[in-house]
Amino acid sequence: MLNKVFFIALGISSVLLNAEVNAEVNIVDIEPVHYAYSNYLGSGIYHTTGQDVTLINLPFLIELGQEGKTTYSLRLPVSVGFFDFSFDNIPELDFPDAVGTFTFTPGIQLNYQYTDNLVIESYLDLGYAYNFTTNKNVLVHSGGISSLYSFNVGEYDSIWASRIYYAGYDGHNYSAEDLYAAIQIGIDTGLPLKYQLFGYTYQPRLFATAFWYFTEVNFDLPNVSTQSLSDQNEVTLSNSFEFGITMKFDKAIGYSWAGFDTIGLSYRFSKNINAVRLLFSFPI
Repeated sequence: MLNKVFFIALGISSVLLNAEVNAEVNIVDIEPVHYAYSNYLGSGIYHTTGQDVTLINLPFLIELGQEGKTTYSLRLPVSVGFFDFSFDNIPELDFPDAVGTFTFTPGIQLNYQYTDNLVIESYLDLGYAYNFTTNKNVLVHSGGISSLYSFNVGEYDSIWASRIYYAGYDGHNYSAEDLYAAIQIGIDTGLPLKYQLFGYTYQPRLFATAFWYFTEVNFDLPNVSTQSLSDQNEVTLSNSFEFGITMKFDKAIGYSWAGFDTIGLSYRFSKNINAVRLLFSFPI
């Protein structure tokens, strides 16, 4: 039963991107909200204008060991994208059967317990993303460093998180490249309550976070036969804000290497893009 719940939850962790081309033209290539970034922008239902694209992000992580105050982990985040899926399919669990894109960015993560209340995290990823509709692929690279400070306010336990990271991609055998960097800060607070779901004890938590981008993130719209690259419209992600609620379980649900200990729902908004996100990890 729990395994079924686990895979259904992964299935509905999707990113729905709408893109609309206001001209009678033939679409020859589909380059979505760049799928190369899907492991770093996060799962959710993203709303802008245009085509429908769905990305499902699976943030797998394997702890390798610990030496002193440092914990070593292997990051195995995977994302798959679909072009034949819409929000109306979710209640019926009518999931698509054709994969449009695939992104895999393995890496190493180090967590250093600096003090009892402060953890320093860092990671470095190098991977690959493939678009099956264009038969093109890109090399993806990303790195970042974070601090997580735990504190209590009365009965409310909280975590203040600060992150700085970058992500970029380079086309393989064709001209394409992009890179962005961002700062993220936020606070995650647990309520002094405990409940049970399928026999697992969880704590409800609230969070709010903000993102500042050094450069805007380009969300590519479809390439069309009557437009040159310079004439195509672009949707960009600028500074954004997010808030939501999560359930933090006392122990992981699912398998040790592919389980999750958090389920949540959030709303992210910025100038050009709004997103309803489904969360399966620490939200900040």
